Amino acid sequence: MRLRKWLMKQQWRVVQIRGIWSLFYGVLMLAYAYYAVVPLFSGMGALGPFAFAAILLAVYLVLGYLYDRVFVMWAPSQEVNIERNPYQYVPSPKDRVFWFPLYSVLLDATEALARESGVDCTAIEDARNYFWELQQLVAERRNDIDEAIRLRNEFLAKHPFVAGERDSLADS
Repeated sequence: MRLRKWLMKQQWRVVQIRGIWSLFYGVLMLAYAYYAVVPLFSGMGALGPFAFAAILLAVYLVLGYLYDRVFVMWAPSQEVNIERNPYQYVPSPKDRVFWFPLYSVLLDATEALARESGVDCTAIEDARNYFWELQQLVAERRNDIDEAIRLRNEFLAKHPFVAGERDSLADS
């Protein structure tokens, strides 16, 4: 077990450092492509691209430090704002204005094709009923969010997107 834990830790370290390595190699390739254009670095010979890459990497790291620590563009409190999105479970105004009419037209066309082909249309009717019930919910009413989650789970239990998903939804 200790070996497995050690290997997993090493794999985690490699994954974490991958972004910095890709930045370094990208900067090195950029420096190699353009070092001949910059007079200061073209006279350095083989050391020129590495010096140019070191300066570019330092600029990127300073900009990252300013972004993260000085200007505080990212903060854990912003994650809470994202999680408290009232439209995560109920339709947003954009959904009502744009997506639901589009879904309705697509469902109508699919149903017409299915009827011409003699295919069973119960799944299409279930989807239409699901979108109709979802359309009635608003984020301002707290119980509508719970109702939207219930409707979603009920619909996905009958019509899962993936065949094996039906069993996992029944367990939850």
